[in-house]
Amino acid sequence: MWIVEDACEALGATYADAARSARAATTRSSPSTRTKQMTTGEGGAVVCVDAADKARIDSERNQGRAPNMDWLDHDRLGFNYRLSDIAAAIGVAQLGRLQQAARCTCGGGGDVCGCPWRLELTLPAPLNRSWFVYVVQLPPAVDRDDHDRQTWGRWGIETKPYLPAIHLMSFYRERFGWREGQFPVCEDVSRRSLALPFFPGISESQVQRVAEALTQLLPG
Repeated sequence: MWIVEDACEALGATYADAARSARAATTRSSPSTRTKQMTTGEGGAVVCVDAADKARIDSERNQGRAPNMDWLDHDRLGFNYRLSDIAAAIGVAQLGRLQQAARCTCGGGGDVCGCPWRLELTLPAPLNRSWFVYVVQLPPAVDRDDHDRQTWGRWGIETKPYLPAIHLMSFYRERFGWREGQFPVCEDVSRRSLALPFFPGISESQVQRVAEALTQLLPG
């Protein structure tokens, strides 16, 4: 059985056991680097451990053409999933700058980790990772949604509740009948999670501004 890793937000990160656990990993770029570490306009890539897997994917993404890519010979059912040459060139150029991206270096939390109330928050694990979003978990005593309207609005800082409990999304409620209370740990984590402003090029002063707003948000 295949294990395919969803590594769409992991470009630039390293994990020692990745090659052992998965047969392939998928990445995706976005039209905007506000939501992904790099952009090709659209599209993505598949990283393979086995050369035979790569050859099969190369064929299936290119209309099922034969291994020599002869367009007159299609030896399997294929699809038109090709990334354009222009989009690929943009991606190749950005790969060389990936490790220099601000989101790879400021994700340690900056002044957020140095604030006196840092023990009140659950911070992301400080791993060698490529940061997609920076999500903290507020203490149980804090009403995230109430403060989201009051504190953050007053400071003019955009935050986002992140991520909703998947089983409580409308599709899963209607399709499978999931309801509140069935997965209490997931629901608690979702209820207390808050995505802080985070983007390439974020400045130390902007990080400090977020930290000051958090000071107003957290008790003590």
